[in-house]
Amino acid sequence: MSTAVESPSETSAPASPPANRDRVGLNATNFFLAELTGVAIPFLAKMLADRGWRDDAIQYAASACGLGVFLAQTPAGVITDRLHCRRELLAVASIVVGVCFGILPLVPADWWIIDPLVFIGGSAQALFVPLLGALALALAGHAGLHRVMGETQGWNHAGNIAAALTAMGVAAWLGLPGVFYTIAVVSAFAAGSVFLIRPEDFKEEPGSKVEAGPGLRELFRDRRVVVLFASVALFHLANAPVMPLVAQDIARLGGTDTQVGAVVLVAQAVMIPIAVLAGWACHRWGRKPVFAVGFIALPIRILLYSFSNDPWELIALQTLDGIGAGIYGVVVGVICADLTRDKGGFNALQGLLATALAVGGVLGPLLAGPLVQHLGFPAAFRGFALVAAVGAGVFLWLMPETQSDTSNTQTS
Repeated sequence: MSTAVESPSETSAPASPPANRDRVGLNATNFFLAELTGVAIPFLAKMLADRGWRDDAIQYAASACGLGVFLAQTPAGVITDRLHCRRELLAVASIVVGVCFGILPLVPADWWIIDPLVFIGGSAQALFVPLLGALALALAGHAGLHRVMGETQGWNHAGNIAAALTAMGVAAWLGLPGVFYTIAVVSAFAAGSVFLIRPEDFKEEPGSKVEAGPGLRELFRDRRVVVLFASVALFHLANAPVMPLVAQDIARLGGTDTQVGAVVLVAQAVMIPIAVLAGWACHRWGRKPVFAVGFIALPIRILLYSFSNDPWELIALQTLDGIGAGIYGVVVGVICADLTRDKGGFNALQGLLATALAVGGVLGPLLAGPLVQHLGFPAAFRGFALVAAVGAGVFLWLMPETQSDTSNTQTS
């Protein structure tokens, strides 16, 4: 298999679209993997709150997932650049995540059992981003990546909507444990979908020199990579703890399981059209202005949470999450392709940026726990809004445009 980092001669012409079977396989895999992970952490927070866990202990459990992603993410990107068996690895990772979250209601509610299971699930989940990115670039090439990323992210967010709707229905019918059993079942669908993608349709064989690309040290010699890493880390340091905090706040305000599911549902409903538009807009107007919209939406959204004491108001504010996350999921992959064009290392850079995401996934909940326990929800939201504003400033002032003249003239 291949990540299909193309040669200079290949990037000058538009890439042919992936075959229908490959597109179905890639889109279905994105759909089911999103359904697999879309509600796990918010409903974990609700389940642990119902079992009497302290607010800080709940956030520590959420950070265990982030820690697993953090430790595994950069190695996952490097491994993806060098392995042939990418479909098989993605299928195994999906099953591991499904099992780890699926058995949570069946084990004692002790931190020394819950936290390791969530940690292992996070470690396996770290493989999703680089492997899905590798498959997308392999099938589309640089010239068609913006279209394919917009399409796959649309299906990814549709999977999150399906996850929220399924979770709301299952929780009402079978109770909260049924949500986690459903996660285990969906993991098998995700594992099966990836095998619809045919290796013979990939544009390069894996292991080529251009595909392996530079090492991590060489990537960091590019100032743009450093700025992007820093801004993404701050973005997710602010963003990672917010959804569990909103779920906890809804529980504190007497909200229902249906309202917790709506936290995911509302955001994902907005993300679908935003993802499609982001793929088109970043090709037409450039990467930076489109990505900047997502960075600016985040601190506004988090700050507004601090002024609300109504569950439905908190849910309505999730529309801004749909804008930020919808843009991020598409544009960050396109920027990675820009920065590694002709020199390789696309998957390694994706893994590196996903590590920045995981830094936020670890540190965010660790900070959120004591903040909300001792200062309350409004203070926690305002603190993370400040962090988000700093991340937006770093990106807006220091990050240059990455779209080349060549890519701008390619057929969109």
